[in-house]
Amino acid sequence: MRKNLYINEGEVKREGNTLKIKGVKIPLSMVDNVFLFDKVKMSEGVRNFLLRNKRVIIYMNGKYEFLGILLPEFLRSDMANRIWQYENRDNIECAKVIVKKKIEAIERHIGVNLDMVKVRLKEVNRLKEILGIEGNVSKMMFESFKNELRKKGIDEFVKRAYNPPPDRINGLLGFLYTLYYAYAFCEIIGAGFDPYIGFLHQKRGTHAVFASDVMEEARVELTFLALKILDKIYPDMFEERYLSVDGRREVLREFDRFLGEYENSILKHFKERGC
Repeated sequence: MRKNLYINEGEVKREGNTLKIKGVKIPLSMVDNVFLFDKVKMSEGVRNFLLRNKRVIIYMNGKYEFLGILLPEFLRSDMANRIWQYENRDNIECAKVIVKKKIEAIERHIGVNLDMVKVRLKEVNRLKEILGIEGNVSKMMFESFKNELRKKGIDEFVKRAYNPPPDRINGLLGFLYTLYYAYAFCEIIGAGFDPYIGFLHQKRGTHAVFASDVMEEARVELTFLALKILDKIYPDMFEERYLSVDGRREVLREFDRFLGEYENSILKHFKERGC
């Protein structure tokens, strides 16, 4: 089974069909996507080797910013999928599916019944109203998250904020979300969809809105995963608002474990082309 390869530091070298990082050899057959952080060195020859072998290279920096993706020539673009996406981009029912999946994930994690919210979601017929419902359940989620933090004696988190993160907790959340955004981008392309045509989120700038759509359920899972991670890294594995290299390594280990256990039901739903 191939896995994502996360490289925090050092230089990536090639020996035959293996990658060598700080003396450790990793067979290419074990590698899926490659995540590179800002202090990693990689030659053009190694980059070309990865791309020729259909591996995606994702660039991030130490401040949790997603810098870009190098994609191999194959995109597995499915014209039928993309046409379906384009034709349904204004389909309100598609946007409702995304929010419903998010609501169900919140129910599982905070132990509340949100049937009335789901009834309201079913009744509305404008995107603005759907976004309003999504915003309200997100506030509910973060309030529950904040209460769980207080039980751990962590009181620096006031609300979700970013660019730049005002505290360590927001920094950790931003890192997890950005990792999944990049991963979702790759999964969307691999499934033959266009990451820039969304249903809930609206196109702006270079933002891959379908990746954000797919993230909505995962964002709930990752928010509560952060509580588990904090037990291992807080406060010693932070340098001011950002993770230390050791902290980042621990987060990446937990993130990779999460990917191995979690199936995104939103992307699965759209693979079946249903709204």
